[in-house]
Amino acid sequence: MSQKHRFLISYILDNQPMNIEVQGSAEHMTPEQARAHVEARHDGSSSEQITDIRITPVLHPDSEPGHNYQP
Repeated sequence: MSQKHRFLISYILDNQPMNIEVQGSAEHMTPEQARAHVEARHDGSSSEQITDIRITPVLHPDSEPGHNYQP
């Protein structure tokens, strides 16, 4: 059984920051793979409207991202 890896893809669509979480079987995701996920999610948007794609591995899927915690 192959291990699933989770990735958070952050991007800008029409000047609005957005993000999606996706799963993959590989340890790493290329920018091209990330763009394909984003474009599939926003089928009606043109590729030029999607910018600043960043990929972050989700290392601990059962925990919340650290920036959500208040000190």
